[in-house]
Amino acid sequence: MRFSLYMDDYETEKIFSYLRWLFLAAAALLFYLPALSDTLQWNSASLPILLAFGFLYMTAAQIALHKMNTRPKAFSIITKAGIAFDYIAFFWLIILSGGIFSLLMPIAFLIVMHATIYWRTRGAILSSVFLTAGYTAVLFGGSRTDNYSNLVFLLTIMFIWIIGLFGSMIILRERQHYKQKEIYHELLARDYLTNLYNHRCFQEQMNKLSLKADPFFIVMGDIDHFKPINDKFGHLAGDEVLKELGEIFSEVVNIFGGQAFRYGGEEFAFLMPESDETRLVAFFHTIFVKLNDNKFTSERIPISMSFGVSLHESTRKVGKSLEIADQYLYQAKNTGKNQVHFECGKVMKNHDIKLKAVSVS
Repeated sequence: MRFSLYMDDYETEKIFSYLRWLFLAAAALLFYLPALSDTLQWNSASLPILLAFGFLYMTAAQIALHKMNTRPKAFSIITKAGIAFDYIAFFWLIILSGGIFSLLMPIAFLIVMHATIYWRTRGAILSSVFLTAGYTAVLFGGSRTDNYSNLVFLLTIMFIWIIGLFGSMIILRERQHYKQKEIYHELLARDYLTNLYNHRCFQEQMNKLSLKADPFFIVMGDIDHFKPINDKFGHLAGDEVLKELGEIFSEVVNIFGGQAFRYGGEEFAFLMPESDETRLVAFFHTIFVKLNDNKFTSERIPISMSFGVSLHESTRKVGKSLEIADQYLYQAKNTGKNQVHFECGKVMKNHDIKLKAVSVS
């Protein structure tokens, strides 16, 4: 897991899941380590039940968190259950460790922050309300209700609301700034017309992949006869063609685990991290079938494309691999178009795919 001061909700929940294990270990030490327990003299009668309950819940939550891959519905259930567990465990420990005089009171601030991260202002207010209710129950359920205990109670509630809410305001502000930063980054990284990542992002991602030892495919693609389309139907129709192609490429690369970019003009680029040529052939087969099955814009314009492919390995510079992919693209353009030329010498023609489709039908 990467460490960052700015984390999405999934990464934040993982941090809280690790903190629970830390607090579980700390609670066991505080109650059972003689050097501490003899000094604190806290009531540990029901602690084994809490520790067992916590261990079972946290183990199940940890497994679910790592397996769900941030599915929204499952994630919502885990976060709600996590905050509910924190609330129950917190007051259980408060009761065992001195009631309203417990040294563990500052954990309440974490609960408020945790709720604020997922439910914003509503989470901050509701968590503060529930903490106030819990502390009130602890006060009236305790054996001591003199003026001093009342003062401690009022100060504790005041700190929960002031520090909790102010801390929550800071969280909301920082997360809003981070989201704005992400939006600006997306605007800079994406091509406005096709919604694909742009040339600059392509160069960054390609260089990033080249730093790893794993080989990957660089694919350059170009629309065949694009200038006549602009001349005949106009540039608005040409823009619509690019937009619709962007939608197709986004769909296909998601299936095959690659990345699609608008390189510039009518040129596109793809990065395919897996170096399995069979899978890459399936990728191009899907692209050609999509191109064959679609007529673009309201003018019903047929579109074909040519591609060049190189396999980048750590034995050469990434710029050279890009140059080779570009050379094979122009080789495909100059030898009939509507086909793919691979660095290994393989040629894949869309015409053959059309013939197979006709023979099957």
